[in-house]
Amino acid sequence: MSKKRDIDVSAEAGLIWKIANDVLRDIFQRTEYPDIIYPMVLIRRLECVLVKEKEKIEKKFGPVLKTKSESEAKKFLNVKLFSSLGYINESIFSITGLMKKDDDNKSETGLEKVKGESDAIIKSNFIAYLNGFHSKKAKDADQAQKVIDNSGIRKHIDKLNANGILYSLIEEFSNINLMPDKVSNIKMGYIFEELVRRFSEQNNAEAGEHYTPREVIDLMVQMLAIGQRKLKDTELLTIYDPACGTGGMLTTSKEFIEDNVNKTANVRLFGQEVNDKTWAICEADLMIKGEDAKVVHGDTLFEDGFPSEKFHYMLSNPPYGKSWSKIRAKVMGASEGRFEIGQPRTSDGQLLFTLHMISKMRRPDEGGSAIAIVHNGSPLFSGDAGSGESRIREYIIGNDLLETIVAMPTELFYNTGIATYIWVIRNNKTAKRKGKVQLINAVDFWEPMKRSLGNKRRMISDENVAKIVKLHKAFKAGKHSRIYDLDDFAYRKVYIELEEMDENGDPVFEDKTVTIPQNKINQIVKISVAKLKQIKDKKQTKPEAFTFDLISDSEFVETHRTPDTRITIEKEVNDNKLKLFATIQVPVIVKDAEIIPWKEDWEAWLNREVEKKWTFVDEKKGYEIPFTREFYVYQPLREMEEVLGEFAEIENENQTLLDELGIAL
Repeated sequence: MSKKRDIDVSAEAGLIWKIANDVLRDIFQRTEYPDIIYPMVLIRRLECVLVKEKEKIEKKFGPVLKTKSESEAKKFLNVKLFSSLGYINESIFSITGLMKKDDDNKSETGLEKVKGESDAIIKSNFIAYLNGFHSKKAKDADQAQKVIDNSGIRKHIDKLNANGILYSLIEEFSNINLMPDKVSNIKMGYIFEELVRRFSEQNNAEAGEHYTPREVIDLMVQMLAIGQRKLKDTELLTIYDPACGTGGMLTTSKEFIEDNVNKTANVRLFGQEVNDKTWAICEADLMIKGEDAKVVHGDTLFEDGFPSEKFHYMLSNPPYGKSWSKIRAKVMGASEGRFEIGQPRTSDGQLLFTLHMISKMRRPDEGGSAIAIVHNGSPLFSGDAGSGESRIREYIIGNDLLETIVAMPTELFYNTGIATYIWVIRNNKTAKRKGKVQLINAVDFWEPMKRSLGNKRRMISDENVAKIVKLHKAFKAGKHSRIYDLDDFAYRKVYIELEEMDENGDPVFEDKTVTIPQNKINQIVKISVAKLKQIKDKKQTKPEAFTFDLISDSEFVETHRTPDTRITIEKEVNDNKLKLFATIQVPVIVKDAEIIPWKEDWEAWLNREVEKKWTFVDEKKGYEIPFTREFYVYQPLREMEEVLGEFAEIENENQTLLDELGIAL
């Protein structure tokens, strides 16, 4: 799919990986390595770029610099560097001063200057060097410092120094050549991505929260059909991920567009990430690659980083099975219309990300948008008719936004082996897809990993990615693909009452005491005026009983379904309050609910499927996507003779074993 395979990053990534293992081993936990290695890679790359840019400026403005004092020259260089690169280092270890040259006439970098100082003050020097980085990508936000702070390296400096390895760490990184004339932005990005992949695999317990396997991202990007779009030179295209982790989906999407659509397109990347360290990794990667991107640090659900933005394409692998109960009040308070459609159960908030992304879609008359999002199986069917999940599915399907769902192989991700699904949501469907939904069953499109990485034991090859994309593009029914109408996923949940029957098929009745409304007595029983006056007389406080003929077609008889033709009304008067009640025979009723496909005639369905006498009570409309059922293939049971033969073989083996042991039963 991309040109990445043509760029070999094994040497650089291997060297950095070796430094991590050689310097940090036995002192730090492996899960802490990224806190130190990622920011060191970033710092080394930033200073290497500064060095080369400084040399260009010195070459261009040499005569001007010679006329200035050392402080003026440094200030001049800082202004030019900041204007060119968007960041500088203003510490005493900055490369912008009048620095010495080595034997090869190469500029000395900041890390080289730090390690050249006394071991006794290397800690304070290193901290001063870190504090010297400054950039302002956003108003009043020093992005470089925010990345360094959130990376976690500051909290490890004391331990690095106390164990005598801070010098070694700085020395090793100062010797890595990451100069831009040797390592391009693209290659540098791949080096960093390779390190993220390696650390994610090594720390697989948490990898799935922050890192999506590359082959899954490749598939998602291609499912969006960006390659079919005709982009003009410099045409703006926006890509967004609301749970971007380390940013793999964003950069892979841009890479695909540049490699396969138009390399001069103006692709802008937008993302948001709640985890401090993961955000820092993502931002460091983007800075290293020189990307003009905006990634906001915060919780997308209640701190929307882009409240007024709409995007052309969106991709995400949000957390699933994660409770949002503790932040529910914040989420709904900051909904701004995003989540009023329906709220999933508080034990799993993944569908909130889907609704959030839908709220970021451009209007169809403006070109529309497309979304690819990874879910587990829960959003397909969880929630009863009328529940938040069902209402969300109804909104997505009923508004013809759902284009395709792909069932993925299990054991693809590092921290879970469960089934996952890619949903493709689009509000600019092609004519042939309007009013239709495609399901693709790709659960068998995998190859085993040579070495398991946590729960990741399988991968999807380029060939299988291409196979899935071909099924999607073909949009035809077949073994691995099904095409449905929108209403195929709708159903009625009909609530009914069933009358119990005895073994002869006759109704079963039970006694029930009911209140007789005083103002409706003459509508229930046949009663004379005199008797009506007597029964309503509150002066007669002694309990009395009156027997009457029931009016057979009265509302009372129909409501209680009583077979009685006569009724005895008992009268009680207490504190001048009149109470009338009676005991009648009523059928034994069992409440039930039936799920009926929306396209079915529900009355005909009940008459056909329900043996007992039923009475309609209520109905609700629901939506579910029974993926597994739609692709279920019946496996016939084996012949009885074959099974009995296997039992006989097992018995013979057992008997032989008992004979050898000399045991008689």
